[in-house]
Amino acid sequence: MKRFLLFLLFFTTMFTNGYTQPAVPQQSLNKYVEFLNESAEILTDRFRMLSAYERDVQAYRKNNGLLLRLPSSGPLEEYYYKKAKEGPGLTAAERKQLNTSTDAIWQLLTKLDDTGKALETHVRLKAYQDDDLKQSNTLITEMQSVIRKFGQDKAAFYQQIQSVFLRYQPDLDTDPNLSAAKAMQAVLVSQQQLLESLPYYLNEETRADWPIDKIQQSMLSDGRMLSGFEKSGLKIEYPASSALGSFKSALAAIQTIKRHAIDDHNFAAKQNAHHGNEVYFSLLNQYNQDLLASYQSFVSYSQSVIPLLSYPALSPVFTPEPKELADKPIARTAPFENKPVISFEVQKAAKPASAATIRVLNDYVGFINESLRQMHLLQLLIRNYQSSAEYHRDPSRSRTHAALTYSHTDYKVPLSLYQLLTSASVSIPQPYRKSITGQAEVLLSILQEMDNLSIELIQYTNQKEYLKDQLRRSDTILDRYLDLFDIFDKKKEQLYTDVRRIHESYPNANPASSWFLGGSALAKTMDDDKEILFGVKNFLKGETNQAPNTEKSEAQARQLIADKYQNLNGLKRYGRSNGLCPYSPYEDLSANTSRLAMMAQKVKMPSPALTAHPYESFYYFYNNELVYQYNKFCELANAGLLQHINQPDVFAFRRIPKQNRDNAKPAKTEQIPDNRTSNLIPVTRNDRRENAPERLESEPKKVVIEGIKQTLRDTIYVERVRVDTVYLSNGIAQPEVSRSLNGFAANNMVLLLDVSASMDSPIKLPLLKKSVKSLLKLLRPEDQISIVVYSGKARVALKPTSGTKTDEIARAIDGLQSTGDTDGNEGIKLAYKVANKEYIRAGNNRIVLATDGEFPVSEEVLQLIGENARQDVYLSIFTFGKNPNNGIKLKKLTALGKGTYAHVTAENADLQLIVEAQSKKQADN
Repeated sequence: MKRFLLFLLFFTTMFTNGYTQPAVPQQSLNKYVEFLNESAEILTDRFRMLSAYERDVQAYRKNNGLLLRLPSSGPLEEYYYKKAKEGPGLTAAERKQLNTSTDAIWQLLTKLDDTGKALETHVRLKAYQDDDLKQSNTLITEMQSVIRKFGQDKAAFYQQIQSVFLRYQPDLDTDPNLSAAKAMQAVLVSQQQLLESLPYYLNEETRADWPIDKIQQSMLSDGRMLSGFEKSGLKIEYPASSALGSFKSALAAIQTIKRHAIDDHNFAAKQNAHHGNEVYFSLLNQYNQDLLASYQSFVSYSQSVIPLLSYPALSPVFTPEPKELADKPIARTAPFENKPVISFEVQKAAKPASAATIRVLNDYVGFINESLRQMHLLQLLIRNYQSSAEYHRDPSRSRTHAALTYSHTDYKVPLSLYQLLTSASVSIPQPYRKSITGQAEVLLSILQEMDNLSIELIQYTNQKEYLKDQLRRSDTILDRYLDLFDIFDKKKEQLYTDVRRIHESYPNANPASSWFLGGSALAKTMDDDKEILFGVKNFLKGETNQAPNTEKSEAQARQLIADKYQNLNGLKRYGRSNGLCPYSPYEDLSANTSRLAMMAQKVKMPSPALTAHPYESFYYFYNNELVYQYNKFCELANAGLLQHINQPDVFAFRRIPKQNRDNAKPAKTEQIPDNRTSNLIPVTRNDRRENAPERLESEPKKVVIEGIKQTLRDTIYVERVRVDTVYLSNGIAQPEVSRSLNGFAANNMVLLLDVSASMDSPIKLPLLKKSVKSLLKLLRPEDQISIVVYSGKARVALKPTSGTKTDEIARAIDGLQSTGDTDGNEGIKLAYKVANKEYIRAGNNRIVLATDGEFPVSEEVLQLIGENARQDVYLSIFTFGKNPNNGIKLKKLTALGKGTYAHVTAENADLQLIVEAQSKKQADN
């Protein structure tokens, strides 16, 4: 026994000596960086607080009846400060030097905290009312000074940490983790340099030049760095390799933010600092919370291979207020530079195109489609402006109407897409490249002229020039728009034809694959569909005397189904509930081709009795039901297929003939009985046709002017296509919920329901069903309910149904089952499509998303939510489950969608949806 105990003691000693490591200097240095990062987070919170407070101050200066508020703050957390100062493994001299800098940073934080609390006290005592904000301004200035000093001291401190680190870290060029870390640090430095060059103004009303050129250069640089990571070939072991992948994804997300920043920097955004401030914080958050976090994970995962140094978080800094920009007169718009198309002969390639070439050719399609989307927005804005402008042709009559206004806030020239496109076009050989990049440049130039014409129109209406010239300049601008829309249509067709010629010059890498066979069959069908669309267009223009023949297209649609299993042989059928299933777009395109043929057979020339041009339904159907399905198949295939371009609504904007303009009379507001209430209200008719695609506006009322049917409105449309004038939002919380919808606006409610497998719980799906059914007995004939479900692929589970058909709605609810995965992005897109199609003018147009957890939301969907909220289609979110605090990101979506957020429990399930249905009240007449 004694011998055994001696052996155990010997073994324990050896084990302890072998596994107890002395403190590593690199670990201590990373504790200093950790302290810096925690300090930066504290400072960022104060920075946000100051920004929000300043917005309230600006509102108070305009209305001193408002009260200012500031959130209370607690004590500073000392843990990271004390932990950093321990510095095990460092020499006494090194520790003393670094601790001196640590104390300096801590003193700055303490001063910032004390000054912030002094401001909180000042505000809470309402002392700002007595001294006209003088003390408040002094404290804000002090905090700005501390924030600026913190950034400078933080940078100097990190340099000290780096210099100490280099004494312990040999430069091993052969180590892949170290090489990867250096490449990642180069990215971090480049993003840091950009953010340090961008301004952030405390007063968002500031007008100053914004360095968009730096954003553009950085966006292109990001592309090169991403490409460099792909080509590096570094062999990193797991789990560090996963962190490197996350880092690349974070960099791609930052590039996307920059792309939107460039495109969103339009005329409206240049009027103040709001856009620049938003971009600044978006980049800062993405840098600290995603890019830097991925790098820190890489450092942590690499620790067993090689010790690496962490990197400090960025802390924001206020930019001193500049001199106010003087208003510059807006010059007459110059015409776009119409460069001749460079013709080229296509040579058959011996090898398949590279992935980069296929990608950039599809990027040209994406550029065209985004350009068409922006052009369509302008068509609608200009059409509405023309209707309002006719009231002001006669100055004597103009004085009886509100001033003429115009705005194109949501119009965005896709400049970033063009820049990325031309940068990536190096993969296309000459002379093809020179021709198609030149054509894309001309399209961009046309879009920029459209933008400048709108800017000129804004100044024209703001200065009321129309009272002086009887709309002569306005007429010139509108005539030019008509020409530009037509020119753009023709030139985009030429570009797509050339892109397609280049694509077809390459053999496919795998011509026997089912993806390629299925895609080729669909492409042939799309060509037939396009022929039908163009035939309908020519017929409605009067260029042909009969509708197009559809026999070939119908035969091709039947052939698609006949060859389905041959074309898609070996491809897995996931089912319609899964967005990855190739059979769904294949089958839908076949069915929709038959529907397009039927529509074409019934097309008739425009009639004065119709409120919309017959081509409008073809425009939406072709783009949403045919091009969308084909392009989705191409994306799933990843087999070298080329996507299709959309087509514009060539009849969306038409000019009032000259001979009728001077005689144009104002439209009379038609008073028609409204079945929803006993009152008579101004109504814009909204004819709903079966299978009609989504619309961006409710149908305008038509009047006849000297025998010509034209659109005139009393309402002057500014940035929104829809304007509500009948109901007022219920922005004040009700003391209790009334179980009645009397006095509330008609509901167009789209229930977007998560029916994924995770919802299969007694406290989730059953509560959801209970919440919906509680509303059914209150519904009125004017209310309509739609149900969109998502579990894999999103689908419409219940088409818009009147409140009189509660049994039908209840059956749809009872039939819901939990299965599959979550695909929230597609669900949101489809829900907005349904909501816009069934838009009720002046109604409560609302999407209610019900889910049990968060999901990744794309930039495209975020933009969709924001744009629809500005057009009175709101997004509310209900969450289910045991944890009421699992929806931080969902709350942000709710704020973006201007809706409400609620966690549904057994106690409140029967009231939540009723509250949403009561979101808009009727205005007193």
